[in-house]
Amino acid sequence: MKLSENTVSVLKSFAVINQGIEFKEGSTIQTISPQKSIMAKAVVDDQFPAQGCFYELNRFLGVLTLFDDPQLNFSEKFVTVSDSKRSVNYTFADPQMIVTPPEKEIQLPAIDAAMTIKWEDLSNTLKAASVMGLPEVAIGSDGNVINLEAISSKNPTADKYSNVIDSNNSGKVFQAIFKIENIKVMNFDYNVEISSKGIAKFVSANDTGPKLTYWIATEGHSTFE
Repeated sequence: MKLSENTVSVLKSFAVINQGIEFKEGSTIQTISPQKSIMAKAVVDDQFPAQGCFYELNRFLGVLTLFDDPQLNFSEKFVTVSDSKRSVNYTFADPQMIVTPPEKEIQLPAIDAAMTIKWEDLSNTLKAASVMGLPEVAIGSDGNVINLEAISSKNPTADKYSNVIDSNNSGKVFQAIFKIENIKVMNFDYNVEISSKGIAKFVSANDTGPKLTYWIATEGHSTFE
C-alpha cells in the first residue's frame, strides 16, 4: 500500500499527541496521550491491511522520507518500506510498550453546550495565548454569546484574549477550560459538544480529507450553571 498525503498529515499530527501508535486493519487510526487527557480518531481514505505498532512514530515517518515513492508491505512482525531499488524492514513494537486508546469509543455522559468553532478563530486564540503567555483556552458564555478565549484562570489579574464565535440560543452560562497543551487538533473547523462531566468532543466539519474526532478533557475548575 501507499500512504496518501492526507494520511501522512494525520500521522504527523497524532505523533504530537503520542509518539507511539497502534495500527489496526481498516481505515481508522486512533491515538491517546500518555496522560489520557486527549484522544483522537481519524477515518482516512487508505486501508491498512494488517495490525502493527510503532514505538516512535516520528522515526517511522522519517524513514518514509528516505524514499521518493514509498510502498508499504505489512508482515506479521514488521513493515517493509521500499521503492524500485531500496528497502527498509521496520520492526513493530509490542503494544504493551505504549499507551493505546480503549477499545470502546467514548460517549459523552451529557451535552451541556454545543457550538461550531472555525479554525481561523481557534488558530488566532492559540496564537494569542502564545504571544501573551497564557496557559489555557476557554469556551464560555454569559448566556448571550459564546466566546473563545485565551486565559490564565488561576490568575484573576492576568490579561485575557476574547473572541465572539457564536450566539447562545440556550441561554446557559458556562466556562469550559482546556490546557493549551491539550489543544492538538488539525487545521479544520469543528462541531464541538461539551459535557459538564469533564470532557468535550470535537468533530471536524470538513467535506474532504480525513474525518477527525477528538475527545479532550476539561479542567476541574470549569463551571456550568
